[in-house]
Amino acid sequence: MSTISFSVEDTLKRDVEKWAKQAKKSKSDLFRDMACVYDFNERLEKFNNKTDKVLAELGIDSEEELYEYMDGNGTYQDRLRQQRLSGRHQK
Repeated sequence: MSTISFSVEDTLKRDVEKWAKQAKKSKSDLFRDMACVYDFNERLEKFNNKTDKVLAELGIDSEEELYEYMDGNGTYQDRLRQQRLSGRHQK
């Protein structure tokens, strides 16, 4: 394991100490947890970006439309073809 050293404002130092105490964890464990949350948020953002692209290709603008899509029997390719034929959601 490696050691990281960095400077923070006094208020942040006190907050980290308080959070670690409340969580009954070491500051190192708290920092590792914070890094996991940061990593999760990065991965979620990438996933959302990919999902937004696919939803846009399918012309799905709402949660209701997504549920209708999921209840349907058509394949992804069939639905894309239908979107092109109907001219729906062209901008």
